[in-house]
Amino acid sequence: MVTEYSFLINGFSLIQISGYLDPGSFTAIIAMVIGGIAGVGMTLKMYWYKIKEKISK
Repeated sequence: MVTEYSFLINGFSLIQISGYLDPGSFTAIIAMVIGGIAGVGMTLKMYWYKIKEKISK
C-alpha cells in the first residue's frame, strides 16, 4: 500500500524524489511554520494602530 502511494507521488512529479523526512524534520518544519505565523501576528499587533489609521482615512 505504501508503494502505491509512493508511485502516485513520484509517478506524477516532474523531478525524481529521493528524499526522506523523518519525524525530527517534520517537527522542525512545523516549528518554522508556527514561528512564522507568530511573527506575522506580533508584527501586526505592533503596527495595528498605524494600519488602522491608514485604513480609516
